[in-house]
Amino acid sequence: MPDRLINETDTVLLIPAHEMLGIPNAVTPTGLTPFDALTAAILNRYAPVVTTSHANAGAGGNVSCAIVSDGFTLNLTDSEEDDERTLCDPGNSVDLTDFNFDADMTGFRDETPGNADSVFELWRRLTFAPDVPYLLVHRVGYASTVPFAVGQEISIYYAFTDLPVDVHADGAKQKIQQVFVPKSEAEINYTLAA
Repeated sequence: MPDRLINETDTVLLIPAHEMLGIPNAVTPTGLTPFDALTAAILNRYAPVVTTSHANAGAGGNVSCAIVSDGFTLNLTDSEEDDERTLCDPGNSVDLTDFNFDADMTGFRDETPGNADSVFELWRRLTFAPDVPYLLVHRVGYASTVPFAVGQEISIYYAFTDLPVDVHADGAKQKIQQVFVPKSEAEINYTLAA
């Protein structure tokens, strides 16, 4: 039987973002860092933030343990294409114009609203309003408690929150679904160099 990755090897960070001159940047205590120049130190600022009571809580954090495994989609889809050609372009050439991706996550809601020691409350607070810009960082192959390090591979997606959707059914756990609005910027399989 072939080896396969299990759910415990996914990490999802929501890092606050700010766009400057068309480039999404991570918001850090020392300023802005372009999304395609993230470092392990920046990621490790947000990775231990798993509750709203953490010293660095407020704008981002590690929501891995709040996300329902079968309610998680974060991957590229078909890109937009421009098929306008010059007289010198090959007959079937196209230019890719925008990265498209799906970013749909459902996380549990805490039974005690406002519980400062709950990753579920962190999820709710980070996704409770629309139009909040984030860099969605996804790492596969390491538990969410393992610090980020040079040589690890991550994927980064730039997206805004949308209106959260309450998900509840009779006898089921209550959840919050967030279908992020993709902003056509992604860095896939980015290797941390610093």
